[in-house]
This record gives sequence, C-alpha cells and structure tokens, in this order.
Amino acid sequence: MEFPKKTIIKNFLYLVITKGIDFIIPLILLPFLVGRLGISSFGVLSFALAIGVYFSSFMQYGYNISAVRSIARCREDKFLLSTVFSELWVSSALICSAVSICYLFLFTFDLVNSEFNLYASVLFFILMQSIFPAWLFQGLEKMHYIAISNGLCKLVYLIAVLMLIENSTDTYLVPLLLGASWALALLLAFYIIRKQQLVSFIFPSVRGVVQTYKQGWSAFVTQLAPTLYSNSMVFILGVFHGSIIVGIYSAAIRVIEIVNAFAFLLVNAAIPHLSRDIKFHHKFKNIVVLVGIFAGFAVCLGANYFTSLLFSENLAQITTIVQLGALMIPFVFMRLAYGPAYLMLIGFDRQYQHIVFGTSMAGFCFAWLVVPEWKAEAAVIVMVLSSMVMALLTVYVARLDKVIEDH
Repeated sequence: MEFPKKTIIKNFLYLVITKGIDFIIPLILLPFLVGRLGISSFGVLSFALAIGVYFSSFMQYGYNISAVRSIARCREDKFLLSTVFSELWVSSALICSAVSICYLFLFTFDLVNSEFNLYASVLFFILMQSIFPAWLFQGLEKMHYIAISNGLCKLVYLIAVLMLIENSTDTYLVPLLLGASWALALLLAFYIIRKQQLVSFIFPSVRGVVQTYKQGWSAFVTQLAPTLYSNSMVFILGVFHGSIIVGIYSAAIRVIEIVNAFAFLLVNAAIPHLSRDIKFHHKFKNIVVLVGIFAGFAVCLGANYFTSLLFSENLAQITTIVQLGALMIPFVFMRLAYGPAYLMLIGFDRQYQHIVFGTSMAGFCFAWLVVPEWKAEAAVIVMVLSSMVMALLTVYVARLDKVIEDH
C-alpha cells in the first residue's frame, strides 16, 4: 500500500477550511479588535478567554485524538460505529454539563461578577465549541461536511464582529458572537448526520461511557497539561502586570498559535490513516518536521514586516515576543509528529503522557518564578524552553530501542 498522500492532503485541506478558519479569522480580526477595543480591553478579553480555555480543556477531554482514533477503527461496522458515537456523545455531554456547573462558581468572585456579560459569553462559547462533534467527521474522513457548516458559520461571525463591535463596551460580544456561530454550526452538523445517515443514536451502557473516559485519559492529560502552563502565562501576567501587558503578550502569541495550528491540522488529517497503518509515519513525520522548521524561520525573519501590518501600537514589544515565540514552532511540529501521530497510536500513551505532563508542570512552576519579575519576555521564553524539552523527550522515547522499526 502506498503512502496516502492524496487522501491526507485532501483531509488537510478540508481541515484548513474547518479548523483553519478558526485561526485565520482571529488573525484577520486581531488588528481590528485591538484597534476598536484598545489594548487594555483586549487584554481583559484575553484574560477572560484564558480562564475559559482551562474549562474548555476539560470539556473537550482530548476527543480530537482519542475519539477520532476510536471512530476511525470501527467505521466499517455501522452498528459498532453508532454504538461508539453514542458512547462518546453522551460522555461528552456529561463532561460539559459538569464543567459548566463548576464554571458558574467563578461568578462568586467580584472580578468575574463585575464583567458578568463577558464571562457568561465565554461560557456559552466554550460550551458550544466543546460539544461540536468534529471528531466524528474526522474519524470518518468526511471533513467536507464540517468544512461547509463550520466555514459558513465562521464567515457569518466575521461579518457580525466587523459590523457590531464599535468600542470597549462591546467586548462581551466577541465571545457571544463566536458562541452563536458554533451553535449554528452544531445545528448544521446534526442536520448533516441525520440527512446522510452517518450514524444512529443507540442509548449507551454505563460501562461503555466509562470506557470512553478510560480510553481518552491519556489524550486528555497530554492536551490539558500544555494548555495549563501556556494558558497560565496570560493568567500570571494578568495578576501581576495588568491588562495592557496581557494585551501585548496575547496579540503577539496569537500569531504563533495560528502558525502552530497548522501542525494540529496536519496531524489530525493523518491520524485516521495512521491509526490503521502506522508504517506511513516515517514519511509523514519528515514532512511535518520540515514544515515546522521552515515555518519557524519564516516567522522569525518576517516578524518586523507582518507585525507592522497587523498592529499600529506597541510594535517593538510585540515584534520581540513574536521573534522569541517563533523559536518554539519547530519543536511544536516535532512533538506532534512523534507524539499524537505516533506514540499515542502504538500503545505508548502513558510514556507520552508522562513527558507532556512532567514538562508542562515544570514550565508552569518556573513561570511563577520568572514571569512576575521579567514580564512577557520571560513568559514566552518559558514556553520555548518547555516546548523544546517536550519535543526532544518525545523523539527520544519514539526512537528508544528502535521503537519505530519494531512497529
């Protein structure tokens, strides 16, 4: 069997339309929001979204890896596929409900309650995003369906933001409109599922639901831990240095996140094939690593040019953070190529989980020591070092005792 380049490229292009729009549109809106809201209110928005990401990580429970893997491996058996889908959907709904209840306790704090509309809108957004069953379409390799629903809804969101956001008093509308776009995409997705008869809902057993949690635990931990330490940079900066520094850091790091998103797109496009035949990994990881190296150099060398296009104030600080952040891009691509796209598919979930969790916690603790003193530059340096250590350890485990050749 030949390396399925055409299929992976097709899946990647569909994912660019679906997931990529979720990052491209923020890139378009980034200078607009900074200009309309002001850097301080943009920092307040970023701080609220950073808190939302913590809860969103629990809601999504790593299903973009574990659920995709489960769907891909049973898609030829319609009854088994429907059973697995039902178990995953119910387990996802239960997690989202429990986490939403926990989120409501935030409103007992004055800081959150004083921005009630903003934080309520963030909850609506992360809830709609988390229950969207993208994992089903990815596992079935039918990404064109969510390309249609998600793409159209996000374009509506873009137009709505450009039309409705006028000044800092409209800050809460940003996550509210984003949540509304995800809600519309969710309705369209379920219409497609029913219309195309992709799966049927079968009331799952308690044992089946519990099993989805067990199977998804490693993917959950490996995605939660990096989120905790990277997202904590915004939180720590907000606590010690205020909304302006948060706004500057968030504006810069958003550029890096958009580039890193392409690594997730590549990996998610390939996981269904790699889940069924891991021998294609050798060629695939070479492509991902080379793309990561090229992207890192491109961002570092071009930072002065595109930051001047995107932003009109705080250019020097934003450019410095972007250039420093560019150093992490090759390591993120490398880690994803060897971790979710390899170790987690051959039964080395626990080893990869330990690497990600241990490195993330070390970065999290180190950040509390240096970020309060050295601000945004320290935050991005911690992320670069953590990404480097995480990537190198992942590659080491993948190559240990010739793991790749043996499998």
